[in-house]
Amino acid sequence: MNQKLNINNKHYKKADDLESLNMFKGQLYETIVTTQSNEHVKNAAPIGVICKDSNHVVIHLDNCVHTHLNIMENGELIVNITNNPLIFTYSTLGELEDEYFDEFNGFPMIKDSLGFFKAHVIKTIEKKRENDYNDGIGNVVTCEVEDIYISDNNEIVPLNRAMNAVIESLVYYCRFDHKYKDKQDMIWTHMKELNRVCQKVGNESEKESMKLILDKMRETYEYLD
Repeated sequence: MNQKLNINNKHYKKADDLESLNMFKGQLYETIVTTQSNEHVKNAAPIGVICKDSNHVVIHLDNCVHTHLNIMENGELIVNITNNPLIFTYSTLGELEDEYFDEFNGFPMIKDSLGFFKAHVIKTIEKKRENDYNDGIGNVVTCEVEDIYISDNNEIVPLNRAMNAVIESLVYYCRFDHKYKDKQDMIWTHMKELNRVCQKVGNESEKESMKLILDKMRETYEYLD
């Protein structure tokens, strides 16, 4: 396909399947999922996406309140591929500001995404997950991919070690007082080690993201050193 798309002066080309985004069957990828309510209130959240095949993905929803409600409400989402650590950080610690959003056919997407695809829900299963840290009940959602676009002049590459440190720290942040309630000293020590790695090999955005996470942890849990 040679169909072109222009969003806010950024050029995209249409693709046929998820392999075009370097997303392959059985693999899980860290993405930003954008949704909106029926009242058109937009939301963004970091969500792991599993490729079921070249045109279907599976996501687990259990602790992303707005995203979960929006998907259950209207069954639509956009999966955004980005390597910007601040987008992962801001959308986890709070609401993503309008400046980070664009639109695709009236639906919110992440500005300057390396690639993205629109999808709709075709199957939802309520399921208890053994590693849950809340009430253990969530939804396993299967989605069919509708439109896939790749940014021109951008190669989609795996996240580097510093970016992985940011993602891992955000997971710890979300679960610190639930799943890791009895291991907080150990987890906090590990988070500081992740920060050391990030400060050593990360870029400025990654370093800033780690500082935001650790500062938020110290603000929330005043007993941390």
